[in-house]
Amino acid sequence: MKTFTTKAFKALAISALLATTGVFASVAVPALAADKPAAPKYKLSKPVQQALSESQKLSAAGDNAGALAKVNEAAVLPALTPDEVYMINAVKINIAIATKDNTLLEQALRGALSSGMVPPDDQAKFYRNLGALALQHNDYASATSDFEKLAALNPADTEPMIALAELYQRQKQPVKAVAMLGKVIDTAKANGTVAPETVFRRRLAIAYDAKLAAEVQPAAMALVAAYPNAVNWRDALTIFRDGANLDDQASLDTLRLMATVGALNGERDYAEYAETASNRGLPGEAKTALDEGVAKGMLSTSKPFVKELSGVVNPKIAADKASLPGLAKDAAKAANGKLALSTGDAFYGYGQYAEAAAMYKLAMSKGGIDVDTANLRLGMVLAKSGDKAGAEAAFKAVAGPGARKTLAQYWLIWLSKKA
Repeated sequence: MKTFTTKAFKALAISALLATTGVFASVAVPALAADKPAAPKYKLSKPVQQALSESQKLSAAGDNAGALAKVNEAAVLPALTPDEVYMINAVKINIAIATKDNTLLEQALRGALSSGMVPPDDQAKFYRNLGALALQHNDYASATSDFEKLAALNPADTEPMIALAELYQRQKQPVKAVAMLGKVIDTAKANGTVAPETVFRRRLAIAYDAKLAAEVQPAAMALVAAYPNAVNWRDALTIFRDGANLDDQASLDTLRLMATVGALNGERDYAEYAETASNRGLPGEAKTALDEGVAKGMLSTSKPFVKELSGVVNPKIAADKASLPGLAKDAAKAANGKLALSTGDAFYGYGQYAEAAAMYKLAMSKGGIDVDTANLRLGMVLAKSGDKAGAEAAFKAVAGPGARKTLAQYWLIWLSKKA
């Protein structure tokens, strides 16, 4: 199965990971003349004040090397206060921006934060740029720490979470990556929005590629619930089929769901559906699959396989359909529900959903059959006939655990999107 990583998600994640440091605004530093007191907000000793004042003058004159030397003189003075540490690094930040020195910028940003004096409104900007700077030299650990702090500053902002998910994945921590993308989805919902489709797909991709069995189906279901397009349905149900070790009956039911949600695509899908139905003794359903595949241009009547299967199926249709009323009467007299269940399947194949529903109910009343299979198929025909409440009840009665329970959950998602 191919990865679900998409260019769209990468663009979304990288935009958060690599915030442009070039637009980092200069830190406001009050003028520091040696003969004037510092701004009231910051209390500086006279040596620090004088060094920073001279640094500012040199920087204004274009001598950034001299300005940095003066700042460094202040930085090695003993017993610096938090105010002084902050102001020294604030001046360094502005020099770093002026000289485009990212190494100095990262050092100064961390130094300023260490003072505890960075204004709350500026902290997010500091951590965002620190994360980007750390990434420039592949320091994922530091970048992760910075984005975690950024996320904590504004829990409603999903962008840092998206960045963190990608960082966790780069560091081979798929469990944390999947959990973080789940948090993005939950946070967006709490904000009254829906996370981008790329977030849902990336969550599924990471869970699938890392073989996180407990996370794959919840991620797949969340994807089709939020973005129920044919591509997402196909991906979700293909993953389900690949990992579920389905028996013939569950495989047929999966193909039925794929047909219903528009997830069949290409010659192989329609051919498999038709062949599976034919092998189960359901020529009516096999013909429906063949006809739909041809109508959609997925199957060609000139292909030997289509000709051969049509030659097997078509001659059986008339007699098979004519036999159904008699089979229904025999099912009512049978000692168990097996004939009723198979007769219900035959009615399903011809689109006779009311008759199929009656057979499935009869099968459950007589017993001797798999009740989860009967409830699943009862829900399917009720859903197709427009009985939404009845279908919901039948799907919810599929107890599981197992493939049929999962299929019922997918049907409930599809049903919830219908008017």
